[in-house]
Amino acid sequence: MRWSGDAGVWYFALPSVREATATERPRAAGSRSRTLAQVDPIAQKPLIGVRRFWALCASAIALAFVINAAFGDGTLAAVLIEGQPIPAQIGWGVTFGLAISVPSTVVVSFVPLFTSLRSQLLDLVSRLDLGALNPLWISLSAGIGEEILFRGALQPILGVWWASFIFTVAHFRSGQFHSMNWQKLIYAASVFIAGLFLGYVFLEIGLIAAMVTHAIVNVVSLFTARRLLRVRSTYA
Repeated sequence: MRWSGDAGVWYFALPSVREATATERPRAAGSRSRTLAQVDPIAQKPLIGVRRFWALCASAIALAFVINAAFGDGTLAAVLIEGQPIPAQIGWGVTFGLAISVPSTVVVSFVPLFTSLRSQLLDLVSRLDLGALNPLWISLSAGIGEEILFRGALQPILGVWWASFIFTVAHFRSGQFHSMNWQKLIYAASVFIAGLFLGYVFLEIGLIAAMVTHAIVNVVSLFTARRLLRVRSTYA
């Protein structure tokens, strides 16, 4: 089995291996270090780490409080506890998250029609630090921060459609929408549709359900990315 570049497996832009110091060291050890550095891209110094995502999460929550205080009718705390009981919301969130993420991950990863789309999507996550439990923490920060801002604060004011549109625009930079092609258009459309779905989950079940759904989708996607990164590195 061999993984080609066309397979669209996640990869990192690896930093160059540091030259040996003037102190004499065994060549075998230096060679082994370089080999390990090339085989496991996730072990490299991260370009975008977990702290950045939690900082963005905190910023999103702060902005949500400002928007809610200026234009909202109630409080974010009230929005957070509205809806079905919390255990039910968590259960629905896990169910929706797996129902969305597992089939879509399988289709995008293995159907040849989506080879180009895979490559585009993989490029979008190629700068993330996916080591250890980082996919989990990144997913939680996105699920909490984005849902509080877009569903908890903006949607009650603007409605589900406008909140979903702004949710899509917010991905302009990460999705590199400044240079649009059909792959990025599909990605943008999927973000908008995801925003609509999360909006209706919020309306019908509650904000916590939307948070869990969002986080589960990201968890499955990012852990899959990490696994494929290492598989590709092994068979490259």
